[in-house]
Amino acid sequence: MFRIFCISALVALCAAGCGDKTEAHLERFLDTHEKKPKVEKAEPIDAFAVADTPEVADRVNTMKFSEVARRLGAHRFQSRMKFEFVSPDTRAGLGENGLIVQAADGDFRVKLENNEGQGYEIIYADSKFFARNRYGPFHERDKISGDHIRWRDAAHGGWASIYRLYRGRLRFTKLDLTRYHGRDAIRFSIGLLRAEPRLPGTPEPLRVPPGVTKYVYPAEPTPSDSQRWRDKAQPKRASGSVLVDADVGVVLKVDFSGELTLSSPGSDHRIALSVRAENHADGFGNPPSIAPPPEKKVEPLPRRIPVDTHPLDIYFGKGFTAALGAPAGVAADRKKKKNPKKKKEPGGTASKP
Repeated sequence: MFRIFCISALVALCAAGCGDKTEAHLERFLDTHEKKPKVEKAEPIDAFAVADTPEVADRVNTMKFSEVARRLGAHRFQSRMKFEFVSPDTRAGLGENGLIVQAADGDFRVKLENNEGQGYEIIYADSKFFARNRYGPFHERDKISGDHIRWRDAAHGGWASIYRLYRGRLRFTKLDLTRYHGRDAIRFSIGLLRAEPRLPGTPEPLRVPPGVTKYVYPAEPTPSDSQRWRDKAQPKRASGSVLVDADVGVVLKVDFSGELTLSSPGSDHRIALSVRAENHADGFGNPPSIAPPPEKKVEPLPRRIPVDTHPLDIYFGKGFTAALGAPAGVAADRKKKKNPKKKKEPGGTASKP
């Protein structure tokens, strides 16, 4: 439920390519010779400070995959997430499995599926971007929009979304140092911190500046307003462990389960939200590259049928539409009106007016 918007957005984008012409036009002005961007050295993170410094814990546990890839390099990331809402009246849940394979040359493959039959897969290889929904063919898409990066970050963001739900009320305790697939790592236990929320909640909508009275219209609810139930979620349980890379400060493994409660809209009942996260990274240093999808699995984007949406023409009236010419169907009046012939008087002479 938390990240199903990514899946629905991809299905809509794969079904129509209305913005492809604009993006293709813009790509004409880009450098046609693909160059690998310069990889800047990431600033160091003191992974040992996760237990003592909240700012470090926040950064490590909410890090986007774009930064993870820059710090770890080539590797494989796998995740299993589960969210379940339980109330006296109903029960609803969503399970989700994710896979990200990051190659050494910057290529990557992402696959995300849930137990409701939805999902997507994207491949970025040889500077080309391919995407498909769970059961459809691949479509090549323009990468100027940055969707391939956003969808990769979304597939990696499950643990970060759970971390933000607790709003800084998770406690990390250092356990030991260990070796994890050839890398030095620090193991922390995760517990519940009984304190007031430290992280901010849903951002407030913009307010009218003081003194401004002209051209002020009523504010419509934003998508953030519908997500404010997260601000009222009360943590009840949190347990598990997390492995953090000692050298680059990246989460390598998460095993977490927890529970929060929130009020039910229009009811006195409380809703229990159970969360579960099992994430791990491995295969460090591999693969060197990602192969593009086979040609037989790639199809052109469906073309949208152009439809004239002009209103009825104000000059010619009903039955005529601008830019479409003469009317068709029942609106057409194809009978030409002819003036009636003048009647002649008997005798062959025309009557005088």
